Amino acid sequence: MYDKLARIEEQLAAIELDYLRKTYIATRPKFLDRATAIQAIPHFWSTVIDEAPAEIDQRIQPRDVPALSCLTAIDVERFEVEDADNGEPRSIKLTLTFKPNEWLYDHKIEKKFYWRMSHNGWSGLVSEPVNVRWKTRDLTGGLLDLAVNLWEKELELETNARRSGDIECTEEYQTLVENIQRTPQDAISFFAFLGFRGHRISAEDSLAAMAESPRQAKSLAGESPPLPDSEIYLHGEEVAVALSEDLYPGATHYFTASKERDARVSDDELVSDSNDSDEPEGSNALDNGEHEGRPNKRMKICS
Repeated sequence: MYDKLARIEEQLAAIELDYLRKTYIATRPKFLDRATAIQAIPHFWSTVIDEAPAEIDQRIQPRDVPALSCLTAIDVERFEVEDADNGEPRSIKLTLTFKPNEWLYDHKIEKKFYWRMSHNGWSGLVSEPVNVRWKTRDLTGGLLDLAVNLWEKELELETNARRSGDIECTEEYQTLVENIQRTPQDAISFFAFLGFRGHRISAEDSLAAMAESPRQAKSLAGESPPLPDSEIYLHGEEVAVALSEDLYPGATHYFTASKERDARVSDDELVSDSNDSDEPEGSNALDNGEHEGRPNKRMKICS
């Protein structure tokens, strides 16, 4: 009885993957058309970010806002999909494009997330740290550079055929972990997301795990064990999923919602100005820039 139920769940999971793959192939040309249309709309993506779902919004620090305001494009590709019937549709490539600004040298930043499975049955997204060239202030406080340094050290050790356990004895590892421990999680910059790595599962290990447990490999979810002490962005997978499955496909909805909200605020302010009121000056939350509980994090006009 239980085996039959497990087989049905396995079949449902396979159908979901097939649906995701076919949907991506069918909709990708339209998303590219949308990207072209968006180019004619000023401040589209900064407006969308301003309306981002909680999984993203709560990770944005006030100091991140000026740089994020310079976003001109966000793109999500399921880069391992070969065609409607082949390829892993859960792996994604996120591309952020910025207009020239005073914070970043990089015009375009790309980060890949690979779907992996471990021998204990966990499955999810892993990645590699992406370096950012700052013009002035490093918004991550050096964490991103340290994460990149550690990753490069690991590659060096692998090239020299040394044991992976050696990495914890390196200066790069110790320095990064010490800095992570000194930095409160709720104060970490959104840009540290680019340093997210997740669990250390190689493509080879993932294939071996799937071969050992094909039923678990086709599962779309699994419990995640604790991340390594050297992980700088604990919510990386959550943010990647929110960007690729919510913010990116729903960008037009978020943009429209922001414009409608701003119109309501303008109408309320006109009504307020036309009425005599005994309220003390500044008592209205809207006068202080607090729109629906989001003070001091509204996107600015990129300078």
